[in-house]
Parts: sequence; C-alpha cells; structure tokens
Amino acid sequence: TLEKGDVFVLGGGNYEFQYRRGSKVYVDPTSSRATVPSWFSERLPLSYDLGREILSVQGEIATRLREGGRTAVRSWLREFPIDENSVRSLARMFDQQRRYAGPSSIPTDERLVVEEELDREEYRRRYYVHSNYGRQFNDGLSRLVAYRCSRRTNTNVQLAVADNGFTVSMPLNRKVEVPDVIESIEPSAALPDLRAALDGTDLLKRYFRIDATRALMILKRYKGYEKSAAEQQVSSEMLLSFADELDDFAVIEETYREIIEDKLDLRGIREVLAAVQAGDVAVTHHEVDSPSPRAFGLATLVASDVVLADDESAALQEFHARVVEQIDGTPADGRQ
Repeated sequence: TLEKGDVFVLGGGNYEFQYRRGSKVYVDPTSSRATVPSWFSERLPLSYDLGREILSVQGEIATRLREGGRTAVRSWLREFPIDENSVRSLARMFDQQRRYAGPSSIPTDERLVVEEELDREEYRRRYYVHSNYGRQFNDGLSRLVAYRCSRRTNTNVQLAVADNGFTVSMPLNRKVEVPDVIESIEPSAALPDLRAALDGTDLLKRYFRIDATRALMILKRYKGYEKSAAEQQVSSEMLLSFADELDDFAVIEETYREIIEDKLDLRGIREVLAAVQAGDVAVTHHEVDSPSPRAFGLATLVASDVVLADDESAALQEFHARVVEQIDGTPADGRQ
C-alpha cells in the first residue's frame, strides 16, 4: 500500500505519491530517490508445490557440497538435462554461498534462512528471508511478519516480495529478531493476523469492489447508464466503511476469504508454520555485510538506485564483487 510521500519509478521518471481517489493515483514529479521496491507484472508466479521441490533439490546440493565439495555437486547435476555452463554456474553459486555465509545459509526443505544487513548509507536495516515457497506464500508470510514487526517497533515496515523470498526493511535504529517473529507465529494465529494486516489496504478495497459488484451492492448498469470502474471503486469504498462495522457481513467475509485463501496461500503458510513449531523446519539467522549470492535478487528489489535493467546488472556485479572480495583466500572446496 502506497502512503503519502512514497516515491516510485515509472517510465524512467520519479514520482511522489500524494493520494488515490477511485482508480486514479495523484502524484507529483520529484527528483528524490525511489522508496518503493520495483515490481513486475504479467509474470507467472512460482507455485508452492514447485517451490518445495526446489528446496528439496537445494538440500541435496548442500549435502553433496558438504560431503564432496564442488566436484561432487557438478557430478550430480550432470545427471539432469542441463548444459555444462549451467552445471558450473550452479555449483559455483552454492559454493560461494557456503563460503560467504556458512553452510546453514543455504535454504532447504528443512531450513528457512534469514539474512540481516545494515545499510548505513541509506540508514536501513534489511532482512532477506529465503522462503522459496512461491510468490503467493511469500506475499502472505511477509504481511504477517511485517504486521508483527510494526507492532513491536512502532514504525513503518517496507516489504518487497519475490518467488524465492521477501525483504523486510525498517529504519536502522529499529531492531526486531525476525527469526523469533517467524517462530512465534502460531498456525492458528495466521488468519486473524492476516485480517488485521489487510485492514485498510488498497488490496482489500480493490477486492471488495469486485465482490460488492457480484453481490449487486453496486450496479454496473442501471437504466441505460453504465458506471466506470473508477466510479464503482468510489462507491465501493463508501460502502466498505459502513459494511466493515457489521458483524459477519457476507460480502466482507468473502472478500477476506478470497484474498487470504486464494491470493495469499493461507494453507501453505499454516503448513510451514506448523513445521517450524514442530521443529521440522529450522529458522537460521545470519548477519552479513553485503547480501549473499542467494539474496542478490531480493537485494536488487529494494536497492533505491536500481531503475533500469542496466542498473540492476551493475548492482548485481557490485554485490558479487563484495562477496568474492570477502571469500578470497578461503578454501574453494566445499568440505570443512
């Protein structure tokens, strides 16, 4: 949800968000740096089931890297229908991850990883959460974590979500143990916390308009007159403020259900949280000076100077150079 003063990039220009009315957003051009992470539309998200399979493969890579080093990983990867360049790139990336942040920094189906980075230049504390369970899962879990973090620190928390994890960002003078936050969330608390986190968001308003139209609370056409989507949105927001005060109002309940269960993967979130509570999935914490190789993608989402593709490439090269500089001189072989 955009708030007044947020700066985003569109078409190479920076714009400061002022307010939204209906389906229109009112902004002012600005020279300030972007504060909103970049996003991509029309891209199929990673599914929860495929994400679990990827985590299982990463667990196998971590085991072979520990027992036989990079050579053993390459030998195993060659059994799959991938080219030699991909084999070497994957083996090198996971080896650099281990050497930079340790063996337990590789996320697997039995381990969820949290990296903490202090960005003193931008005065931000960033947590990179490696939860490779898909975009819908990460969208939901990130909202849960941000909701609890904001309650503990009494400050705004920024989020950026991807298929392989999410980023939680807050001012440098605020500190929350994100691993403890994740471990403390009971599966039964996921639903009420998500409802509280969604309250007042643009996402809720948008879905309520759709459901209110389905329920004929808003008439799209009446006596030859057709309401535009913007007019429907204004009408729905007026209705929402009234309907939200009613207990168990069917349209409100369906709106929350549609968002939480269909868009935010409540079932998957509860499943993973239950595994964390049972000790089947560990949550590890790592403090890093710069994002690890597995966090490069998450880091570019929140980098304020990444606007175009060339900027992203330059940022990735800089992140990689920092990693190589720090691990230079450590054993290249994966065995301890």
